[in-house]
Amino acid sequence: MLAYELAAYGPPLSHQLGEVAEPQVAAGQVLIAVEAIGLNFPDALMVQGKYQKRPQTPFVAGRDCAGTVTAIGAGVTAFKPGDKVVAQVFSGAFAEKVAAPVDRVFLRPDGVSARDAAGAVTVFNTAFVAVAIRAEVKAGDRVIVTGAAGGVGAAAVQLAVNLGADVVGIVSSEAKAELVRRAGARAIVIAERDPDLLKQAFKTQVRQAWGDDRGGNVAIDTVGGATFDAALRALGFAGKLVVVGFASGDIPAAKANYLLYNNLTVMGAPLDIHFDEALERIRAGTSYWLDLLSQDKVQANVSTILPFDQLMQGLQDILDRKVTGKIVVTVGAAA
Repeated sequence: MLAYELAAYGPPLSHQLGEVAEPQVAAGQVLIAVEAIGLNFPDALMVQGKYQKRPQTPFVAGRDCAGTVTAIGAGVTAFKPGDKVVAQVFSGAFAEKVAAPVDRVFLRPDGVSARDAAGAVTVFNTAFVAVAIRAEVKAGDRVIVTGAAGGVGAAAVQLAVNLGADVVGIVSSEAKAELVRRAGARAIVIAERDPDLLKQAFKTQVRQAWGDDRGGNVAIDTVGGATFDAALRALGFAGKLVVVGFASGDIPAAKANYLLYNNLTVMGAPLDIHFDEALERIRAGTSYWLDLLSQDKVQANVSTILPFDQLMQGLQDILDRKVTGKIVVTVGAAA
């Protein structure tokens, strides 16, 4: 079968599509004929060897795919051949077939295409952990989302809106702001790059977006760096800042005295560890947003569809910040 097997880590365009042996389905796994692959920023880091975990080479990269179950391993009862599924694996998704652990495979509801499911699974699961599990967003909450036009940011906006929150999305351009407004947020364009100007903008423009000076209840930060520091200034009493990622490449540190003085909480929202420590909550969350997707209450925001042989170009475009929305790669019969 065709797959992107990494012989060594390197820039996306250094990796080539080639023939590899088909995976063998083991106990507790299902074999999926892949129809669509979702690309994510962590994938771009992984192929370069810059992700937190570095599988030993050679290995097939990729985490998000959707398709049809063709075989099941021993002990599998939740799936059968012919089931339409989406999977979020740690590696192996950049291939025509993938053997996926059942804990990371989910049935696709009627009306949810392989393309939308593959484009949505990591970003919506990440957003669900941040918005629903960690921040516990509820109706009436004031929620700030940084990087709101990115994959996780846009998913976080939509989930918070569906939970009844009043959302302010932070973006870097008016073009990106329109996507966030369509998701139900009152988007605010923050273009300042200087950290001091950014903090001031959040203390005034963002903090007062609701017509008073009480600030937000929750900030979901996907950017890090100076944006993290600025987002703290936009929170009101007992506000919660949820760390999702560091798209800026700068890992910030919070000043404990500021947290104490303003009664603030900073917390992480790592997705992968929830599969190990809170699997049932992940499965419930995935069912929740897949149902919303099937009812058109959220959108996968797939903006670009590429053929299989251009997958690595898609990852390079993500690194070059050329993408608004999600890139999905089609495979096999879906191409």
